[in-house]
Amino acid sequence: MENMLSTNLFIVDDHQLVVDGLRSLLNNEEKYTIVGCSNQPKEVMGRLDELNVNILLTDINMPEMSGVELTRNVKKKHPHIKVLALSMFGERQVIKEMVDAGISGYILKNTGKQELLEALDKLAKGQTFYGEEVTRELMKSFRNNDEESHLTNREVEIIRLIECEHSNKKIADMLFISERTVETHRKNIFRKTCTQSIVGLLKYAYEHKII
Repeated sequence: MENMLSTNLFIVDDHQLVVDGLRSLLNNEEKYTIVGCSNQPKEVMGRLDELNVNILLTDINMPEMSGVELTRNVKKKHPHIKVLALSMFGERQVIKEMVDAGISGYILKNTGKQELLEALDKLAKGQTFYGEEVTRELMKSFRNNDEESHLTNREVEIIRLIECEHSNKKIADMLFISERTVETHRKNIFRKTCTQSIVGLLKYAYEHKII
């Protein structure tokens, strides 16, 4: 019989070794009961309908369904379930996608038991938890978003003209400004978007729907 005072956990990871490791770490923790595990994210929604789950621990990079998609589905159908993302990587874009999907926490798989328990404790109390490295990446993202929001209309206009493969001289002629002014704008654009090449700038602009 499940401990009625415990927080019920469900673990999703396509690597059985990870699942076994998490079970081993948490089996003796009276506050937590593992009510289910799965290596197949596509079957998780059906199982959540049958179980009383408080926290879902999920991998991000899975072949059948990504952690982002799974999280969106879980939060849509079971909004009360808190989702803790587990990953080998703390890539800024991946973190942002998981946060947007509705996770309550994100830790790296190389974390220790203490941080895992701290994360679970926070989520069980309705709070959020992000590992130290994850937090650093989130802060960088916030700073970049702040910079991005300060792109001027003129800078956005120049990015769009760069996309059309116009030279600095052509852009200057089209905007009735000096070529030196265009060069200054380009430097500021690269600085604000943290890019170093035209390819990188255009990739950034597409991803952030600037163009």
